[in-house]
Amino acid sequence: MWRTFSRSFLLALAALACASPSTAAEAQSPNALQVDVDASQAPQKIYHVKVTMPAHPGAFTFVYPRWIPGWHSPSGPITNVVSLRVLAKGAAVPWRRDLIDFFAVHTDLTAGVSSLEVDFDVVGAPQTFADLDLPSTDNLAIVQWNAMLVYPEGAVADAQPVVATLRLPSGWHFGTALPVRARNGDTITFEQVSLTTLVDSPLDAGKYFRSVSLGGEHELDIVADSAAALNFSDPFLTGMQHLVAEGPALYGNKHYRNYHFLLSLTDSTDPNGIEHHESSDNRAVEKYLTDPQVFKAFADLMPHEFSHSWNGKYRRPADLLVDDFQKPERTDLLWVYEGLNQYVGELLQTRSRLLAYHDQLDSLAISAANMDVQSGRKWRPIRDLADEAPLAYWAPNAYYELRRNGFDFYTECDLIWLEADVTIRQVSKGRRSLDDFLKLWASGGSTTPSVKTYTIDDVIATLNAVQPYDWTGFLDERIAKVQPHAPLGGITGAGWRLAYSETASELFRANEVNSKSADFRFSLGVVVSTDGDKDGTIKDLVIESPAFGAGLAPAMRIVAVDGRKWSADLLRQALRDAKTRRTPLELIVSNGDFFRVLRIPYYDGERYPRLERVAGTPDLLASIYAPKTFKAPPEPAPR
Repeated sequence: MWRTFSRSFLLALAALACASPSTAAEAQSPNALQVDVDASQAPQKIYHVKVTMPAHPGAFTFVYPRWIPGWHSPSGPITNVVSLRVLAKGAAVPWRRDLIDFFAVHTDLTAGVSSLEVDFDVVGAPQTFADLDLPSTDNLAIVQWNAMLVYPEGAVADAQPVVATLRLPSGWHFGTALPVRARNGDTITFEQVSLTTLVDSPLDAGKYFRSVSLGGEHELDIVADSAAALNFSDPFLTGMQHLVAEGPALYGNKHYRNYHFLLSLTDSTDPNGIEHHESSDNRAVEKYLTDPQVFKAFADLMPHEFSHSWNGKYRRPADLLVDDFQKPERTDLLWVYEGLNQYVGELLQTRSRLLAYHDQLDSLAISAANMDVQSGRKWRPIRDLADEAPLAYWAPNAYYELRRNGFDFYTECDLIWLEADVTIRQVSKGRRSLDDFLKLWASGGSTTPSVKTYTIDDVIATLNAVQPYDWTGFLDERIAKVQPHAPLGGITGAGWRLAYSETASELFRANEVNSKSADFRFSLGVVVSTDGDKDGTIKDLVIESPAFGAGLAPAMRIVAVDGRKWSADLLRQALRDAKTRRTPLELIVSNGDFFRVLRIPYYDGERYPRLERVAGTPDLLASIYAPKTFKAPPEPAPR
């Protein structure tokens, strides 16, 4: 039921309950950073910040966070910082930005100065993923502390204490894993934490807010652009309750005191998820919880980020762990950090039945087909994508299939880790599975937030401890070498095969609706926008396809199909007609100010991926995706 009593009272109690004895009892440290954020004008996309920090006479440098954990790139939104003032003892201090490191600011302080005040505003720009925009509307805001602070150069994030305050618009509610000390009206004071914990604890706030206990120390905090968006279904709540049981059951422990699923529902920003140790910043469209088709296309959002509390936050590649937010992260093991987590996120979404088992089979088919059609796989191994992730994440969509981008190592490694799971099950004759690897991987007992690093040698050793095998050769073949086709061994080894049908699955159509596109990659070889004034514009295409061979390219626009005004349904019908008529498909396309007619001799009709059972083989996928903490209700038999 909805909470109608004082949330500030509950949060204060929760903060005292979850704080360590030293945090709850000690006074503010003399070297603590004081971060005061006025978010009362968040609907206008402007935040007023005052940071007071310990300082010393002489040359003194402070920095703005550059490398943000979870984003895997130097994407701190410093271009959103305006109106910067530096003061010591109330007097303005001259400052200058470093000419090489633009995230560093130099000052020269006079004798007797022991603290520095830095005032600035942070403004929101039109949403761009690379710039880490600060999403806000008239009704909600997502507060990312890394965008709202500066700190002394050289400070170690784990050792630098911080006390933060936040002023919200009148009447707004909030959710966060950050422990609360007190609330006075619209101003919240948080307990002293480390700089690491502050940056790792985002906050969602808004006018329309709902907080739901999921059992134990797990809470779902939702902010939305409307009250109607908060009305989720009973099956969704049941699925989330299953999720918070399936996650610890899979890993065998927990490394958080309390866990908050922060969910913001707004059309003002792109759907996305960012992991944190005791919470996750989950962003979806406004009707995410009220439209089953929308939810189905993005059901792994919260399971994926929840799994990151173990894989990514607790177990982290050694090269991704740095002692502040200025030093570069090395991303060579992101295929474990994100690729393994993609597999586990889908495992958890299906085991919890947030997504039905038959829908997960369709999801696997789509992933396998997407990877298999990639033109770029003929020149680029998955390891190179992880190595280049800080740039590849922001690569344009045009010629995506040829260039590949950072998110491909999520999808392809999902298939690779499925194959590892199937291999363990086969070699051990069903006695062990990747579940055993994950338990051993996260071993050490339940703890409060902490980090245990690993190298590739640790990955191999843990796999061998579960099931001896040539894991070095297995992973090297799939990660480090160019492969002309997608790794389908997990699907075939589990008793299935990738096939194609003239009928799209429900999940395939849901993906099209959510991406505002019509996907003809597996037939004509092209993806076409269906989004408003972009309708008919080619978003991407496969190099080795009938579409590219006929002369189509990204950013061209389909104007007409066989003499009639373009629509996605019309093109689908034309593909079906061409199969029986055996006459070329005729398109009128525009390329900027120029028009031309293209004829495409393609006669194989519509083609959509699906999985097909291989007769006479065991069905391992049914075992892999079976819940561990409850008995799942019967589902329609897979095709």
